[in-house]
Amino acid sequence: MLTQYTRFLDGVQRVIKVLEIILLAAITLIMVYQCMMRYIFQNAQPWCEELALYLSIYSIFLGIPIAVRRDSHLQVDFLLAFMSKKIRYLISAISSVAAIVFMLVFCYYGLSLIQHATSASTTLPLKMKDIYYSFPIGAVLTILFSAEIAVTNFLKFLGKFPADSKREGV
Repeated sequence: MLTQYTRFLDGVQRVIKVLEIILLAAITLIMVYQCMMRYIFQNAQPWCEELALYLSIYSIFLGIPIAVRRDSHLQVDFLLAFMSKKIRYLISAISSVAAIVFMLVFCYYGLSLIQHATSASTTLPLKMKDIYYSFPIGAVLTILFSAEIAVTNFLKFLGKFPADSKREGV
């Protein structure tokens, strides 16, 4: 069952990576266009910076789950270096469960923000609720990936999962 879930998340991760490539390419092209318009043609476009900002927000919220899954997010692991692998697995599982709880709260307030959003973008034909959808999307994806990390590390702690598997966890 965990292998099927991991395969499902592998597919989701591939889709996210493609979206990230598209988003980052779009941000780069928009900013190059803006620089050319501003410095070569002295005709800055007000929508460029705002669109690049909104695409960056989506890029960040789509990148968080990948960072969580790869265990490459910012962390202080000085004390973990002094602990046994088994204890590190347990701590990683507990911190993943804590991340899930935090993301559930974040998702709840993100959905609340969407319901109360009435403003619109100043230069683009977008409603702010369209931008705020990035919050629950990122939270749900992070929950999905954190659940895999929590279960995998808890099974490694119990000795019921090979510790030398594809994802080490900590």
